[in-house]
Amino acid sequence: MAKDTGKSQRQAILDQNRREYKREHKAATRELRLDAAFIENERRRDKGKRDSKAREQRNKNFAWLEEEQATMNQQVRMGGGLLKGGGIGAAKAKARSGTIGIKKGGKWR
Repeated sequence: MAKDTGKSQRQAILDQNRREYKREHKAATRELRLDAAFIENERRRDKGKRDSKAREQRNKNFAWLEEEQATMNQQVRMGGGLLKGGGIGAAKAKARSGTIGIKKGGKWR
């Protein structure tokens, strides 16, 4: 090779082998880097799928809870026929009368 002109045959073979080793080492490193990036992308995609399934389930549960709460609130609003209570109105009335201890004017009763 042109790089090895003026060197002894032993030194030229040694340098040629060193260059070949470096080339192969760089190629192997590049392949490992590409494989690692591919594996990481696959892992993230799978994790995203799992997380989205769990998120969908949570949202479904929250929607059901909100619907149940809305139904109860509606029944309380209709009057004493279906449900009684709900809200803080009863507690405020009792606090005014002094029967329960709700903070009034910065003091507990």
